[in-house]
Amino acid sequence: MVVASLLAAPWVSVSAGIDQVIKDCDVCHGKDGNSEIGEVPSIAGMSVGYLGDTMAAYKSGDRPGLKYKPKDGAETDMNALAKELSDDELTAVAKHYAGLTFKPVQQSVDVALAAKGKEVFDSLCEKCHSEGGSVADDDAGILGGQWKPYLEEQFKLFSEDKRAMPKKKKQKFSKASDTDKAAIIEFLAGGGK
Repeated sequence: MVVASLLAAPWVSVSAGIDQVIKDCDVCHGKDGNSEIGEVPSIAGMSVGYLGDTMAAYKSGDRPGLKYKPKDGAETDMNALAKELSDDELTAVAKHYAGLTFKPVQQSVDVALAAKGKEVFDSLCEKCHSEGGSVADDDAGILGGQWKPYLEEQFKLFSEDKRAMPKKKKQKFSKASDTDKAAIIEFLAGGGK
């Protein structure tokens, strides 16, 4: 459904400092950058480059930020949130979360479908998303161990051409059937192992 949101109170101004900005990010992404919300990705341990590029894409509107409303909070999206921050603050946020440890979500998966997903992933995705999408240094985000609802929503955005992809990724993604995509999601949700 989405990737982030804010507190019930209005967005805290930049003058409140980066510590407050991070506390606001923690509401959805988790205090240690590991989300407990199925529609929100864990961002701990991702590379500074990936997080910085992602935040810049939200800020410019190049990446869609889907609406999300946390419990007892106000509905918002990552596009609106990123626009509130300076480039220096976005960099500070990226550095903070990059310095944390990613913890794969423990969730149930269909083992047989995940095995099929591994085969498809290895043939189409492994070159850019190595070791089952679990290597931060790929600068492609950490996919292995993300929440299944988040992965499903992102695959839907890619499938509907609502989220941009590099040319090579688009070519490979177009080769995957809907069944293949579902299998890849299952594989990634299972930790990419």
